[in-house]
Amino acid sequence: MELVGISEIAALASSTRSAISNWVARDPSFPKPVADLACGQIWNKRTIELWLENNHHLRETEVSAIANLQIEQVYTHDFICKVFGGDAKGGTYLPQSQQSILCGCFTTTLNPEAPECVLVGNGPRILAKAEKLAVQGGSIPVFLKIGTNQWVYKGRFELASFSKSPSDFEAKAVAADRNDVAAALFFRRIEGEARSN
Repeated sequence: MELVGISEIAALASSTRSAISNWVARDPSFPKPVADLACGQIWNKRTIELWLENNHHLRETEVSAIANLQIEQVYTHDFICKVFGGDAKGGTYLPQSQQSILCGCFTTTLNPEAPECVLVGNGPRILAKAEKLAVQGGSIPVFLKIGTNQWVYKGRFELASFSKSPSDFEAKAVAADRNDVAAALFFRRIEGEARSN
């Protein structure tokens, strides 16, 4: 997790330290710090970037990195983590900040119907991430693994439903030769996103 203080947030937002201090003090939607140290408060950088982006304060270069992703273009996992956040070493399927799921990184060996259907394993952390996304709703950028440290961008997908009912995913789990499936995430492509060939 990369941490930032008031000065770093000011640089990200191309703003002043006093403007950031005002947001911290007066805007209830501003993220809570992860720690309050003698040298000042610190935040998770990705959480701050999401807030800045959602409130149209993010520096243009960061916005353009996200906006310029090309469907069917291949990216490294390090690049994905740098742009969206998350652990570059973990290879996690749903990178997240403290408050939200940032994107989806799925393997077709475990999820042959991805990105439309993602089978969720029964590990507590794996299931917790899927449940977090179900509560969050909305859309996320989706990447599919195509090789060692090669992830192809498939576009933005909206969560259509989350199911723990075996009748919704049992046949898909059998087809994927998986006996660890506890739930499934069903996605649909956002209207206006280009379709793959």
